[in-house]
Parts: sequence; structure tokens; C-alpha cells
Amino acid sequence: MHAFVRNDDILGDLFLPEPENANGVGIVWCPGLPNTPIAEDMAIPLSNAGFIVLQARYPGSWQSYGKFGPSSSIQGAIKGLELLSKGKATDLATEKAVEWSYNRLVLVGNSYGGGVAASTLALTDLAESAVLFCPLLKPANQNTNTTQPEDDLTTLLPYLKRCHENVFRDIDESEWSDFLRGNSVLNPSVYIETLRNRKILLVHGQEDKTIRSFHTENFYNNLIAVGATKTELLLVDGVGHGKALRSKNLGLLDELDIKLNRGTENYSSISLC
Repeated sequence: MHAFVRNDDILGDLFLPEPENANGVGIVWCPGLPNTPIAEDMAIPLSNAGFIVLQARYPGSWQSYGKFGPSSSIQGAIKGLELLSKGKATDLATEKAVEWSYNRLVLVGNSYGGGVAASTLALTDLAESAVLFCPLLKPANQNTNTTQPEDDLTTLLPYLKRCHENVFRDIDESEWSDFLRGNSVLNPSVYIETLRNRKILLVHGQEDKTIRSFHTENFYNNLIAVGATKTELLLVDGVGHGKALRSKNLGLLDELDIKLNRGTENYSSISLC
């Protein structure tokens, strides 16, 4: 079932599984930049697999209200978790009520959205865990290794303003500059002590030249150094950034639910589809 729903400033698409297939896990999807309203590879396949999937627009983007930026992106993820936690909403298209039941909520983020998901996990207890695909974890360190060049984040804001001015609206350039320097609420590296007790799966393609995988490895090692025992890292050979990584490892979301909440084998034993 597909419904278009709202919680305060955020609007988004809600995909509900058939009742007989439901596994009780709700997912709030945190997309990268730029994005589209629906990431089809993360919506219907996961819903068919039994997950409740909310793909909400960040505040100030697409149909959502407010201003777009790093801090509002986190608030948007929290609003998404709040919406799923209610277990009911109104489908704005039909004005009919839709309902669902859940056992736990998970944040899933990609690239910029991976940083949003990680930071949100540290700032709220509404989600039990997070899956981070090729996440942007420390913006200030992006493209600082001259031997492994990657995307220059300083070009992103001009691109959004030039090419997507009606999609990502009212961006505060000062806040964005602080974000790039690491002086932002959207900076997972400052939440290491909090995140060491949270359930996290980090997934990164080793051929990723947009955000290099060593950033994710460093983040994982920092978590382990402070005593994290619920964090897993999976580096995937032969895969780059974004959709290809997600589609190859989509089954990991079900494995995450099994391993972190029922306790089975390590991720190293998973066969990738």
C-alpha cells in the first residue's frame, strides 16, 4: 500500500507491506544530495519484503515546508520517526486513514543521508539502529587526501542553488559553511561516545570515488576504540557510490533485523545478492 502523508513540515511517501508479510520494522529513509522524491530501489522492494518504509522529503525540499539545511535535515528525520511511531496517518491523496503496527524503527541513509541518519540516531531514542550506505561522516575531511581525490563538497551548494533552486530552498550559506567545516549538528564524528552504544551497520563500496571508503573505516575504528560492540562494517569489492551499492546489499536490511534483534551469525557470513 502506498500513501502520501505529512507530519508538521515534512511530507512523504509511505509504503506499507501486506499484513501477512509485515515484519514489524519501520524504516525512515534519509537520501543523499541531490535526490528524488522516491528512491524506488529502497521503497517497493523493501515494502514487499515486509518493511514499513517512509520516504519523506527533508524540510525545505520538494513538497515539504520550511528551510533546507543540515540541522533541518536532522529534524526532518526525527519528524519521520515520530510519524512512524504514531502507527497511523492520513493519506493526503484520499483523505483516508492508514494504520500500521511496528516493533522497532530503523534509520537508513545514503551519502549525505548517511550522515543525517547517524547524527539522528545519536540525538533521539526513537530509532533502535541505523544502516549507513557510503555515508558522509566527517565533511571537514572530505577530499583532503591528495592521493585519493573525491568529490569536492564546496561545489555542492552552488550546484543546488543554480540547478535546484526550487527544490532545495532558503539554504543558509553560513550554516552550510559551518557544516563543511565540521561545526554543525550534522557531524556524526562528534557523537562517537553516544553512538558506541547504538546498533549500526556501515556499508561502503571499495570503488567509491565520491566518498572514499577509508572515511567509513576510520569512523568504525573510532567507535571500536571507545568500546562499541554493536557496530558492524562491510566493505564491498567492485562497487562504487550510491544505488549500485544499495541494490547489491539490500538484503542486509533483513539481516540487520535478524542479527541485531534476534542474534545470529556475523555479517561476514552473509551472501550478497
